Amino acid sequence: MARVLITGGAGFVGSRVARKFVERGDEVFVFDTFKQYLLPDPTAEQPNLLIRLKDFIDSIELIQGDTLEKDHLRRTLTKVEPDIVVHMAALPLAFMAIEHSEDAFRSILGSTVNFLEIIRDMARPCRLVYTSSSMVYGDFAGDSVTEDADTDPKEIYGSFKLSGEVVCRGYMKCYDLDVTIVRPSAVYGPYDANQRVLQKFIGRALRGEPLKVDGDGSMRLDFTYVDDAAQAIFLAATHAKARGETFNVTRGRSRSLKEAIDIIQEKLPDLSVEYVPKPSYIPKRGTLDITKARTLLGFEPKYDLEQGIPEYIEHLRTHPI
Repeated sequence: MARVLITGGAGFVGSRVARKFVERGDEVFVFDTFKQYLLPDPTAEQPNLLIRLKDFIDSIELIQGDTLEKDHLRRTLTKVEPDIVVHMAALPLAFMAIEHSEDAFRSILGSTVNFLEIIRDMARPCRLVYTSSSMVYGDFAGDSVTEDADTDPKEIYGSFKLSGEVVCRGYMKCYDLDVTIVRPSAVYGPYDANQRVLQKFIGRALRGEPLKVDGDGSMRLDFTYVDDAAQAIFLAATHAKARGETFNVTRGRSRSLKEAIDIIQEKLPDLSVEYVPKPSYIPKRGTLDITKARTLLGFEPKYDLEQGIPEYIEHLRTHPI
């Protein structure tokens, strides 16, 4: 049994990661600010983030805190004495990082440095899993990228995520820390409350509103169902061969926005589509090669869009997020 601290553990992906550890029988501590990143909307009903944890909340310990409050964070780590820290707490969306760059800097990079500084002083060995992003690649040089591909982010979010990777590697080499880096991509599925693209598409379709599509629908993303992303992160946190490694944790197959819309339309045939200019900060993306995660971790994603989207539609019919 391991002692596991998950920052952002009440979040969209973090809560699924927490569930994986609970199912294994580990002692799980969820550290979260319970802050919600949403655009102001006086008509919107604010979601209860604890709904993501309701099925197993009695099996975890909740700690309300901010990873930027270093003293509280140090006291928490001293008390918990974790074997594994999965660091997922950060401003979650690229467009928000552009508008709130200082907040992005603090929440992505500042919080990561706080963890590294505290962990380097801990007597108990601890693995830190740093959650990066596929946005670190910037424009893909080809249809598919491996973890060794060039990294050249074209916006603030990817830049800070890549900076966090560099800092993690520096601490790992200098202080012999156990660090693993994961790069998710276009995660979707139940309990996403941050208005990512498929949540917006399905939500609009269910309300009878037109889907607003960036560009002409040809943009490709490696859409990853949330349970697949959580499984990959869990494996990266627990596998001995993951130490010092960086992993793409995705479906491993890019799909266009048009393909996603066609799958939604099979279930919701009356939808309509509006095409709008694609924001300049969005990079040209494609498939993230997951051969490394398959080979070293035994990761096998289960959900293609044909399985994931119908499940997500049925969930959103009866749940607020």
